[in-house]
Amino acid sequence: MNEAKKSASILIVDDSEAIRVKIRKVLSSEKGLFESFYEAENGIDGYKKLLEHKIDLILCDVVMPQIDGFKLLLMVKGHPELRDIPIIMLTAEEEQEKKNLGLQKGASDYLTKPFDDFELLARVRLHLKLKLLQDELMEANKQLTHLSITDALTQVYNRRYLMKMMLNEISRSKRYRSDLSFLLLDIDNFKALNDTYGHQAGDQILIDICIRIGKTIRSTDILSRYGGEEFAVLLPQVPLTGAEKVAEKIRKEVAENPFQINEDKINVSLSCGISCFLEEKVDTIDTVIMEADRALYESKKNGKNRVTISKDCLESISVHEDEDKK
Repeated sequence: MNEAKKSASILIVDDSEAIRVKIRKVLSSEKGLFESFYEAENGIDGYKKLLEHKIDLILCDVVMPQIDGFKLLLMVKGHPELRDIPIIMLTAEEEQEKKNLGLQKGASDYLTKPFDDFELLARVRLHLKLKLLQDELMEANKQLTHLSITDALTQVYNRRYLMKMMLNEISRSKRYRSDLSFLLLDIDNFKALNDTYGHQAGDQILIDICIRIGKTIRSTDILSRYGGEEFAVLLPQVPLTGAEKVAEKIRKEVAENPFQINEDKINVSLSCGISCFLEEKVDTIDTVIMEADRALYESKKNGKNRVTISKDCLESISVHEDEDKK
């Protein structure tokens, strides 16, 4: 927690320079509580500071010219990247209704002016500690989410995430009648590579192949490790012809550029099967994967290091094209 404290920052928003100076002096008396102090004399300037800097805590007067404390509070709570910053409102002793209103609108706490130095420090310490704990929890949740959808070795998406995204993209394809293609890729003779060069070299090849595929596809495409030495690529809004070009580009990138493993250069190749979403025929996750798997089997059977399109998908596309011409 000490490291977090050193990097903490506070924004003091008050139209009285004397009050801003006093707050800063009191909070500076506790060494290491805040590393950065920012000040603003009104709500507009305060909001600009919030957009420009990373702020961990806000002390804000209620009564200010132009934009008062309540309006600034609403602006902060309405901004998705700012809404979790705790806000301690500063109010006059007789403004009980304003204190209640501030708490209802999302203020974390309030201080009555003129405030006691010890009370100021105590309330600021409390809300800063809560904020830092909240940040730690959010970061831990992000890491857990990343782990739950990512393959540990290759750092691309895992099969579970692929299934979720396929369900979403198939629903989108049905709704908007948009193209959706799917590639299933398998490293040729991977067992022999492992047996010859060792599993560590095999792992490095898996990682390097993912890097090469990632550089070949669009940022909107979804690359996942399907299992073992198999990979899948989901291509939203890409027809079969486009998917074939992508697959061929990936195949060449792998086959024509040997992999460096220690002092050895290793030739590696991929076989690929392509399918697509087709309403009324290939219209579920299982059928899309099954058609790609059949096409992949054909690539393997016909010599490996090649790309094959699902016959059912190709025939259905041809039939629809003929009907459209009529």
